[in-house]
Amino acid sequence: MLAFSLTKSVIVASALLLPIGMLIFIPYSAIVLLGQRYLPNQMGLASRVTLGLAISIGGIATPFLGQVADATSLITVFFILTAVALIPMGAAYFIIEPTIK
Repeated sequence: MLAFSLTKSVIVASALLLPIGMLIFIPYSAIVLLGQRYLPNQMGLASRVTLGLAISIGGIATPFLGQVADATSLITVFFILTAVALIPMGAAYFIIEPTIK
């Protein structure tokens, strides 16, 4: 997303949209699987909580990002999204392997 926000070429930006779109949706199955491993006796609950939480947070953040885009520019929003993406990347190193009983 950082390359997308920095490019001035329409062709490069268009070419970057496919991998960005794929990379946004790839983690959903891993998120659900990890939630199910943490709650092995409640698979449905784990699926609803993990996927619902991810979608809900995105839905809550969208109006705020829209306000930032209106006040500044879309490039600023893409910089914010790039910075926000670094948080879960760093937090992923602290995930503890769930114990299976």
